[in-house]
Amino acid sequence: MAAPQYRPRARLNEARPIGWPPEQSPRRKAQGPAPRSSERRKQLQRRRRFSILVVVPVLLMLGSIYLHTISAGLGDKVASLQGRLDLAEAEGQKLDVEVARLSAPEKIRTRAREDLHMKDPGAADLNVYQKDGEDDNQIGKEKAQSESP
Repeated sequence: MAAPQYRPRARLNEARPIGWPPEQSPRRKAQGPAPRSSERRKQLQRRRRFSILVVVPVLLMLGSIYLHTISAGLGDKVASLQGRLDLAEAEGQKLDVEVARLSAPEKIRTRAREDLHMKDPGAADLNVYQKDGEDDNQIGKEKAQSESP
């Protein structure tokens, strides 16, 4: 039969007399007695120096890497949007040419005659207006009335 690898807790307590101070943890034994306030201040200063000299630059580098990654992704997105913008501008130019071609007077008259069965107006059907929008014949009558006494 094998021997147990640990001592039960009850035996530990029996080995010490009642009222004795409890055993200190192994970590506490390795550190020695409690540090004095001046030693504690030195330890805090060392920790601060460590954090300033090591932790802060590491955090700054990680932030820089993160921002670089984000900006690279945005650069790809900008390039994609620029390509789409160029395609849209080319399409707009094609449509402008098409509008100019379809809005030519001869093209409109031809389509009106063929598709809508319209005809060009004759001289009797046309009325000429001045820039105020009044009929030319009406102006002539008004002038004749105003000149006659």
